[in-house]
Amino acid sequence: MWVGVPVAAAVTTVGGRRIPVLVAASGKRSMASNSGSFTTLKETVSVEKEIKKSKFIAIAGPISSEQSAQMFLSQVRDPRASHNCWAYKIGDHHHRCSDDGEPSGTAGKPIQSAILSSGLDRVMVVVIRYFGGIKLGTGGLVRAYGGVTSDCLKTAPSCLVKSKVNVFFFIVSFVVQLHYSCLFLLPGSNGS
Repeated sequence: MWVGVPVAAAVTTVGGRRIPVLVAASGKRSMASNSGSFTTLKETVSVEKEIKKSKFIAIAGPISSEQSAQMFLSQVRDPRASHNCWAYKIGDHHHRCSDDGEPSGTAGKPIQSAILSSGLDRVMVVVIRYFGGIKLGTGGLVRAYGGVTSDCLKTAPSCLVKSKVNVFFFIVSFVVQLHYSCLFLLPGSNGS
């Protein structure tokens, strides 16, 4: 029984005979690019900024799945904070964000935009805000959340991850029989 998805069929020649060969790949391809490589963070990093008496703490870290994003959020969020806004990106088409009570589009989207602009993948950023008593307005919130996220990602050490795809060759059973038949025809073998 074979595991994998057939990718191509080929024909090779053994002893003048044409032998069909199937090539299969197993494992998941990277969602980040066709080449299977992506850039992510090496470690969790944080940046703190005070804007009009509100404290913003951006915490960025590498993630591998939606489940690891939820785990990261549960580890870094502060229930005493006014807001725990976040965004993450896993591959080209899987990203989410949350304003966590801030006006719609003023926190999660700017965080997400900063992640997309950074070129990083499989990354989550949580920005914790402690309200300082002065309202920033929608424009101020967008600049604050996007700015602290950008600053955090710029200072973070990153690494290039190259994914691999396992390739298996499946040769039709008569190739093995042909191989053993050829061995017995050689001089000095047990078959002569």
